[in-house]
Amino acid sequence: MQQFLSLSFLKVIMSNSTEAKLTDSILWNAFRAGDEIAFGQIAEQYYRNLFSYGLKFSKDRELVKDCIQDLFMDLWYKRETLGDTEFVKFYLFKSLRRKIHKEILKNHWISEEDDLVFEAENIETRSVEQQIIELETNEFQIQQLKLHLDTLPKRQQEIIYLRFYENLDNEAIANVMSISRQAVANLLYRTIRELKDRL
Repeated sequence: MQQFLSLSFLKVIMSNSTEAKLTDSILWNAFRAGDEIAFGQIAEQYYRNLFSYGLKFSKDRELVKDCIQDLFMDLWYKRETLGDTEFVKFYLFKSLRRKIHKEILKNHWISEEDDLVFEAENIETRSVEQQIIELETNEFQIQQLKLHLDTLPKRQQEIIYLRFYENLDNEAIANVMSISRQAVANLLYRTIRELKDRL
């Protein structure tokens, strides 16, 4: 039988950044057992990331907020039937992506065959520049990188966002985007190579 974890215990564990996966797993299991504090911690920890990610698919801020709220309500009511996971972040991302897609589909903004359109607007370029291309960080190069990022296909923009801004690994990205791990690796490689060639 799972035991509730005290808030002080959770804070001690959360203070150690190298234990991020362990912390997520502990929080998730405590939440599944009905711990409202753990549930609040998960919501607080991931709300901003979810909101930022959601805005890439819809500029309707209220729709995104509603989808996030619905997501957390669904999680709370279904907590006893949820499985264990060490990857809370990608679980939440995938769930939100699916929820936004259903909401847009319901309102006839896209057809069922269409995928969500990922909007790269407002993605910071400095992080991508640092992590992907390792060029000198002068203003001209950053502007050039931003220009080239904006011209990438939407799926390539999304994969760059998930990998370098949300720090998801290939397996997590594959789950979020509902594609194979090999497809993620191929798309990342192709995207980085294209950016390097353009620069």
